[in-house]
Amino acid sequence: MKIHHLNCGSFCPLSHPLLNRAVPELDRFNLVCHCLLIESDQGLILVDTGLGLQDVRAHSRMAINFSFNRIAKPKLDLEETAFIQISKLGFNPLDVKHIIVTHFDADHIGGLADFPLAKVHVLKDEWLAAQTPKSAREKARYRQIRCDQNKDVKVYETRGDLWHGFKRVQNLEGIDPSIYLVSLPGHTRGHAGVYIEQENPLFFAGDAFMLQTQLKNGKSPLALELYNRLAHEDLQLAKETLLKLQDIDQQEPQISVFCSHDRGQFLNLAKGKR
Repeated sequence: MKIHHLNCGSFCPLSHPLLNRAVPELDRFNLVCHCLLIESDQGLILVDTGLGLQDVRAHSRMAINFSFNRIAKPKLDLEETAFIQISKLGFNPLDVKHIIVTHFDADHIGGLADFPLAKVHVLKDEWLAAQTPKSAREKARYRQIRCDQNKDVKVYETRGDLWHGFKRVQNLEGIDPSIYLVSLPGHTRGHAGVYIEQENPLFFAGDAFMLQTQLKNGKSPLALELYNRLAHEDLQLAKETLLKLQDIDQQEPQISVFCSHDRGQFLNLAKGKR
């Protein structure tokens, strides 16, 4: 199994000056959309897709996510799409057989349409939230879930199998059992992480946190605290999830715990550093 770390969307948030004041190592495009491309015996596997070809080419597609556009300010670079990066790695994008989704936010599933033949794997709670949104936040978030062209969607329930206090699904259909979904509720109703069990284990935590400083010392810049209140479906659950992730990071140093948007974490992992 070989893992490639891809940045499938750079962002310059509206809060950029505040973020930089608190975390000076961040530069202009200070957030990424970290995705994984896994070479496996079952074919190519994507973990999230980032922004897709249609997001970059058709600005009207992004216009439906007005608040996201105004706050996140995505770069919209064709070269950053998973489809183009996979091609440049020498693979046929049609060989992507599986896509594991952490959640249905636009910046995590924008590229689903670029891989219409892939089986999509998602937790049931997230699928239900997208299909039948309840809160005002869910109705705004799932205005367009962007998997209309993906006919093969596998939905999973968590049934009490615990891993470090989190519910998990270990046997994903057609995927090596060393890769499994982990329920990380809070950011969305069915938000999930992906654990990859190998010599140097990886735990991709999606949007359970935004910056490494939150994982290491629990501190968040003021702008990020405000974002959490706006973006998390359940703020208390999100805080409980982060505390458990901090425990894993402290007690299991062999596991690399990383999120979707921290640029420093992405660059280190892309270079083979922990």
